[in-house]
Amino acid sequence: MHFHTECCGDIRKRGTCEMMGEYIRRWAAEGAHAGEIQGPFSLEGITAWECDLSGCAPLEPASVQPAHVEALFCREGQLRATLCKGQTVCAGPGELLLVSDAAELRRFSLEDGCFQGIFALMDKAASRDLPAQERTLWAGDASPMDQVAGLLRSHNGCMAVREPVWGPSVLASLCQLPKERRGAYFLLKLWELLYLLCNRQPAAVAPCANGYYDHYQADAVRNVHDYMLAHFDQHMTVPELARRFQLSPTFLKSCFRRLYGAPVHTYLQQYRLQTAARLLRTTSDSVLHIAVAVGYTGTSQFDSAFKALYHMTPAQYRKWCRENNVQNR
Repeated sequence: MHFHTECCGDIRKRGTCEMMGEYIRRWAAEGAHAGEIQGPFSLEGITAWECDLSGCAPLEPASVQPAHVEALFCREGQLRATLCKGQTVCAGPGELLLVSDAAELRRFSLEDGCFQGIFALMDKAASRDLPAQERTLWAGDASPMDQVAGLLRSHNGCMAVREPVWGPSVLASLCQLPKERRGAYFLLKLWELLYLLCNRQPAAVAPCANGYYDHYQADAVRNVHDYMLAHFDQHMTVPELARRFQLSPTFLKSCFRRLYGAPVHTYLQQYRLQTAARLLRTTSDSVLHIAVAVGYTGTSQFDSAFKALYHMTPAQYRKWCRENNVQNR
């Protein structure tokens, strides 16, 4: 495998017109933090850029580039893709959003106004030219990207990949690598994930249910979401939230997961831990103070939850950030 890296490259200067790639260029042109698009990094038909899209407004669909598959891995925040039929696909920390030209997209938007991740453009034609030795690793006659595109067609061209082992391990490893090495590492891990998706049992990647909620229902659940984030340091349960907003608990759980890509409790915990990570990077507050500030009653449970997501304790995370000068990233 051969890497190609241009650390000072800029996705805004490229001539292709991709779906997510076009949005990233437009987001960058309309106010993303200067210098927050790094790359490209290339490996065997896949090109990647690291990006920070925090503070960018929602964008309507761009032109679709045929014969490509696109991926966006979330490091922090959440990206939401809304399809023309009303379906919503979300990707949060440690999750990957995959999109092909079969997707009928209405818009992309950032939840909570922040998003950091890695965007990858996969050229199906280039993947057909892989060396024979590498092609033999893939079952069947179709090229790797053709297999991925076929998988996406069963998900209406757009799917969020949530791997309980792969995602957290990539998150943790990216935190421990210098910026110039993260793109190459991600490309290796992306090939690994694509191989797993295309070669495991069909039942393991079955299409998501085609749930649909009208905008009144969706707005009600978004009000719950906004309330949760405004009071994230407080204890709350699904029944309590359902009563407060006069919703059925079953409906709340179902619609929330459809809109935000995770159960209510999981989403809230991830938001708390992301906030804690930011406070560990940017303040000198004690670990106990930060634990209480994000809704934990003590450090024991907080340490366990934080380590499960970041693969290091809060104290180790803070020390690593200071040693590697990443307090403001």
